[in-house]
Amino acid sequence: MAQKDRLSDIIKMVRAEHKVTVSDLAKRYKVTTETIRRDLELLEKEGIVARTYGGAIAVQSAPVTSDYKVRAVKNAAAKAAIGKLAASLLPENGAIGCDSSTTVYEAIPYIRSRSSLTLLTNSVRILNDFMYDKIRIISTGGILNSRTQSLEGELAVRMMGNYYLDASIIGCHSLDLVNGIYEGSEAVVQYKNTLIDHSRKIILLADHTKFDHTSLIRSASFSMINALITDRRPSDEWMTCMEEENVRVLYPEE
Repeated sequence: MAQKDRLSDIIKMVRAEHKVTVSDLAKRYKVTTETIRRDLELLEKEGIVARTYGGAIAVQSAPVTSDYKVRAVKNAAAKAAIGKLAASLLPENGAIGCDSSTTVYEAIPYIRSRSSLTLLTNSVRILNDFMYDKIRIISTGGILNSRTQSLEGELAVRMMGNYYLDASIIGCHSLDLVNGIYEGSEAVVQYKNTLIDHSRKIILLADHTKFDHTSLIRSASFSMINALITDRRPSDEWMTCMEEENVRVLYPEE
């Protein structure tokens, strides 16, 4: 087996089992333990695993949540490019939904003048920044989470459940090739899954830093989304996975 194929296989294994041992891998691929150690060293440099005594463990994502202001400026240019592409997939009229992610926010300036479009959201920032624009905005209501500038809880979910939308755009905390889409809290998962259930089309927005990580809670599988928009071409492995799941992948052309 070629090294690139072996590395790909090891990545899948460590994500599924969360840890691997050098001895087991050497037996599996019929190579020396030194070869496996070099493989794990490469994967550690890529931030995929952390080496331990006798093996390696999967590297988890960064903290569960972070303040909205910090997330808003992180990878700002990438998020803006993603937002512009996302807006091009949204209808001129009808009803759409969105969550409170900072990447999703970047799509709203491109649709703010669509007077025949209704937007349902739990984002406090969107409610505040676009209240005087032509687009019609409906708030879910709910309990204010100041850290994420979102409205959460049973009221937000119940309100969302009253609507059926033409399309929705959502962000995520991280993406894992094996297990799908992850979020950092149960409240976020509950709202987004209701959004998914009540939308004809789901467009997932994720910059390149979200790929190949896991977070606290698995939110959804890729089979539940219709399109993935990111800021650069994903790896061949990701492109193959998305093709198999019938997910359209878009990214800015360089």
